[in-house]
Amino acid sequence: MIALLHRNIKIYFSNIPGVIMSCLGALISFFIFISFLQKNLENSWTHVSNVTEMLDLWMIAGIVSIAGITTSFQALGQLVKDRETRTADDLKLTDISTFKQNISYVLSSSVVSFIMQIITLMVMGIYFTVADKITIPSNIFFSVLGYMFIGAISATMLNEIIVFFIHSSTTFSRLSAVVGAAAGFAVATYMPYGTLTSHAQTLVKLIPSSYEASALRSLLLNQVSKNNLSIAMRKQLINYLGIHFKINGYQLTRIDNLYIMFGMIVVLTILIGILSSLADRKRNN
Repeated sequence: MIALLHRNIKIYFSNIPGVIMSCLGALISFFIFISFLQKNLENSWTHVSNVTEMLDLWMIAGIVSIAGITTSFQALGQLVKDRETRTADDLKLTDISTFKQNISYVLSSSVVSFIMQIITLMVMGIYFTVADKITIPSNIFFSVLGYMFIGAISATMLNEIIVFFIHSSTTFSRLSAVVGAAAGFAVATYMPYGTLTSHAQTLVKLIPSSYEASALRSLLLNQVSKNNLSIAMRKQLINYLGIHFKINGYQLTRIDNLYIMFGMIVVLTILIGILSSLADRKRNN
């Protein structure tokens, strides 16, 4: 299992052009934001002090979460390739079970997702620090990394459920484009959470990475909103920007987001176990 984990990570990062394209795919939303959306949003938020800093930090949180989804999905492409080339069948000759194989792919893709999120965070942080003179508080660094790590695992496990039913690289490639486009809506970044309908907000809350995005927004925007906004404006923006979600009227805290992500990881692990068991039975019959 450890050997398979190491092999998958090594294969991913040995393909330098693929890594670069994966990173650019995660950053496409960032390029769109700074090229087309940033000024328009700033002009519509002129009543908010420090609007540039708030929007930059909000966008960082969202795009980092998007990167966690898209890069983990790309990394799981190795699983599809192994099935297509029958390498997965060769692995079955060893003592490793189907469930352990799937978990190995999940763990290796989670590592990839976590690393790519860090790179995405660094690129955007450096750009906005230079261009807009924003400051990311150093005291939240380890908390941000923690949520990114848990977010990487939860995003990868959800992607693993999807990839489980894909056996063709062509199908995977086409679906990858869909996942890349849908990820921004799934974590309420392409459209702010407050502009979504109640049904759309419910769908967002079913995606594990949306809770990572919410926690990161809370961490990054907490001090800015406290120092520069009135209580009424702060409450309005908490809902509009998706800084804190509400479930049955209860406003979730960052620690609530963490508990929910852990719960989703447990549920997704059970689902992967069930699917692996069904696959083994089908193969044995």
